[in-house]
Amino acid sequence: MFMDGTLRKHIIDTDKQAKARYDILMKQILEKNPIDENLKDTGPLKWIGLMNNYKHCVEEIIYSELINC
Repeated sequence: MFMDGTLRKHIIDTDKQAKARYDILMKQILEKNPIDENLKDTGPLKWIGLMNNYKHCVEEIIYSELINC
């Protein structure tokens, strides 16, 4: 890819796919495991922890699907 000049295009395409997949997966996770928005005010650290956990799970899925295939 580097030699024929298609590496940059491949990286950009993979990044776009990963971002689109991230949005879809986060939406699905939040639909199945909703987080009460009041938790932002009453327990912000718990809310951040839950969101970080979801984000990490989604990133692992994307990595295994797109990067590590």
